[in-house]
Amino acid sequence: MPPNDREGAYWRLFNKKTIVLVRRWLRLLGVPRRDRRDVAQNVMLAAHESFSNYDPARGPPDRWLNRIAVHTASHYAERARRRVEEPLPDDFDAELEEPSAEEQIISECDRLFALSILRELDAELGAVLVAHDIEGVPMADFASQSGIPLSTAYKRRTRALAAFQLLAAQRLAAMEGIDLQSSGLLAPRSPPVLVLISSARP
Repeated sequence: MPPNDREGAYWRLFNKKTIVLVRRWLRLLGVPRRDRRDVAQNVMLAAHESFSNYDPARGPPDRWLNRIAVHTASHYAERARRRVEEPLPDDFDAELEEPSAEEQIISECDRLFALSILRELDAELGAVLVAHDIEGVPMADFASQSGIPLSTAYKRRTRALAAFQLLAAQRLAAMEGIDLQSSGLLAPRSPPVLVLISSARP
């Protein structure tokens, strides 16, 4: 795409395929499935409203949209931590939304992606993520089983989360052809992608 082709960038961004890509980014950024559709719509709305600021000479439209997705997901995570959920009434009958075939394929790809990242981690770091984040072992039990203080177990998990996020960001950047240093994907406050491993049981 020529550097000044704004019209081409517009049609490349605002189509049905793009919303699927955005929802996959949001999954990797830790946005729960129940909120992913709404957050994806917020991303696309923000992109549409700010498209006049997009400069094709500074990078491809996909990278520009990815930054908006990261920013939106980060704000979602902040709001989610402060939000107090209202309990549903006893007679509330929620209809579960069945995932489409496309969503199931994406989910399986993300599961395999998470497992491949776990295999690259140092065994000590990977162990705490597998035990606590995948198998649901309480941190106190993990510390006892490992013969380490509880504070050490939490510090180890923090290091493991950071290592997982870094490896995942590097892998995603390589797949998307993104320069991590200029894209802002390694910003300290970007939400970790570790949430996706909760369904990544071997």
